Amino acid sequence: MSNQYGSAQIVSDGLVLCLDANASSSYPGSGTSWVDLTGNGNFTINGGDTYSSDPGYINLNGNTATSAAPPTAWQGTENCTIDLWYRMQSMYGGCCTSIFGRQNFRFFQIGYYMYTMIGFDNGSGGLTYQHPSYNMDTEPGGTTAWHHVVGMRRDNRYIIWIDGVQKYDTTFGTGLELYGATSGAYYINSTSHNADYAVARIWNRGLSNDEILHNFNAQRARFKK
Repeated sequence: MSNQYGSAQIVSDGLVLCLDANASSSYPGSGTSWVDLTGNGNFTINGGDTYSSDPGYINLNGNTATSAAPPTAWQGTENCTIDLWYRMQSMYGGCCTSIFGRQNFRFFQIGYYMYTMIGFDNGSGGLTYQHPSYNMDTEPGGTTAWHHVVGMRRDNRYIIWIDGVQKYDTTFGTGLELYGATSGAYYINSTSHNADYAVARIWNRGLSNDEILHNFNAQRARFKK
């Protein structure tokens, strides 16, 4: 099922966060509140930002947007999808600055390399995690182009897509719950990068491959992909 969120028909089943800077109902072009179109949890922009209506994005240069602790609707503890349209202007080379998510379920970037981190509770209060990385400078358009990245847990599988192409699909964390995906603030751009952010979304389930492609194709023209 898809509904109109922002400027595109995207998959709405299980959608628990949708920030879209191209929708005035989500971001009117100024102010410190980036409104969640699903009504579950807004983000607050901490510090200055610059807005552009083409293709609809917020530039965060050393600033951060944060959520409050996520409400119950976000708390799918076994399956979850995070999805982001972003563009780097200049990158921080240190470790490990989130571009979207929270420890330990997030995207972060070190220099040219974008990491997708998913962690699991090992049953003893400890953490088991992986964070595969991809050199975004070798992706079409290079580091400073718009990119669509998706990270998720679906049926005990760890799956990553970049720009409509599946990059990673492996069994990981069988029988384990996601670690840290359901408590504490989520971040967009935790202070160090200079980057443009257009769309950030969370689903409380793992999307199918067809659904990931549907979302990508629904917005690729906006980002000239």
